Amino acid sequence: MTPLAVSRLAAFAALALGAAVFLFWYGARLRAAAALRRRLGELCAVDDPLVRADDGALARLLGESGLGWTARMFAARAAVAALFGALAGAAVGSIVLAVALAAAAAAAVWLAVRRARARRLAQCDEQMPQALEIMGLALRAGHALPGALRLAADEVPAPLCHELRRAADEHALGRPVGAVIAGLARRLPGCAAVATFAVAVAVLEETGGNLVAVVERIVEAARARVAYQARLRALTAEGRQSARLLAFLPAAFALAAMITDPSYGRTLLGSPGGRVVLVVAVALWAVGLLWIRRLVRPVS
Repeated sequence: MTPLAVSRLAAFAALALGAAVFLFWYGARLRAAAALRRRLGELCAVDDPLVRADDGALARLLGESGLGWTARMFAARAAVAALFGALAGAAVGSIVLAVALAAAAAAAVWLAVRRARARRLAQCDEQMPQALEIMGLALRAGHALPGALRLAADEVPAPLCHELRRAADEHALGRPVGAVIAGLARRLPGCAAVATFAVAVAVLEETGGNLVAVVERIVEAARARVAYQARLRALTAEGRQSARLLAFLPAAFALAAMITDPSYGRTLLGSPGGRVVLVVAVALWAVGLLWIRRLVRPVS
């Protein structure tokens, strides 16, 4: 590496360390302020889950992810990630690369939130048969549906226990049980067992019927679907790992090449032929990722 590249890397490392220290200090300050508000009993529209408004796509996404982030915290993390990307591009000496890395870093934070949301919803979907089985046993023992919901919230593990406990608390505050179950289904989109249970409760409230038998049928169907999804994930694990590897290697190679030889980046981004090669390479890379993703996803 040239002395200029070494100096740029050193400057980037110093700036990154300073930004990391600031982010750690700012996060600790936010956590301390939130803990103080909870101890003082101040119910904020952002912090309290029972009074938080469900409007806004970003607010719903952050709530479903389970990360505990507010929109301001998400914006701060995206800004810091974009700063790191811009500093990496500036260390190479390319303004275009700095802008591209900043946008990619901010998009990575968004993708991380969506990945956390998908993982949490998948865990809730896997845990829902156990919760429904506990609720069915409680209903057979003579408990009402709100009591069965509270019992399931106390027995199932996280993250589903938090959603069930919130539903039980909403009913304790006076919300009808049908609306509580419907709200639970809205907070867990894509969870088929929760949606089916909400529809069953709504129908049985209007027509009457044996809720225990319906819950048992839902549990059987949900367990079969969870077993199928687990087998599907096992069969497609190799393809998904290959997709991750293929997605990571081109960007890592390009970044390493630009850091070790800045003329590589200038040729690729500064010349007309280099830009054409870059556009074609990115297009082929995206097509390959979409193709692999299509191969490992089940046919709907």
